[in-house]
Amino acid sequence: MQKLLMALLAAAFLTSCSSSSENSDETDMVSEATAYSFDTNNTKLTWTAFKTPEKVGVPGTFDDISIDGNSFVINTYSVNSGVPDRDMKIKEFFFGNLSDSLITGSYGTAVDGKIPVTLKMNGVEKTFDFDLAETDSTTVVSGTIDIISDFSGNAALEGIHEACKELHMGKTWSDVTLSVVQSK
Repeated sequence: MQKLLMALLAAAFLTSCSSSSENSDETDMVSEATAYSFDTNNTKLTWTAFKTPEKVGVPGTFDDISIDGNSFVINTYSVNSGVPDRDMKIKEFFFGNLSDSLITGSYGTAVDGKIPVTLKMNGVEKTFDFDLAETDSTTVVSGTIDIISDFSGNAALEGIHEACKELHMGKTWSDVTLSVVQSK
């Protein structure tokens, strides 16, 4: 169900609504308010955190996401980076240093290529204007959060930084990109 947190983490994500029938690869911007719903069978939420001074991306997702209307709940202990040893460290040293094992949120109505996404993590709730893009084949919501400035996640970032200091070459970044992609 990593799929629909998407709207939240859309949580997520890119810009707009399409109205072009000439070129299915073109992305069109939505100029009016548009309500979205996401089909969990065709949607995937991904996150990318960053390490090393060169800012190398570490991608992942969550395997346990539940959606109810425009609200969602993400079980952080279902983190999946594709590397089981890494996932154990993320669970213990990052998510284990947050006040709650759940990320909750909701999303609103898209206007002019933006969609409001509200996320609650570490006891802090914040609304972001994520980008929304739509083509004939996909809807993408994307945005960036900062673990420290947005969610007071200093202890979580410090925990994963210390656990992986050598692997991260002394640098763990606080920004995380989020993307929700729904195939049509």
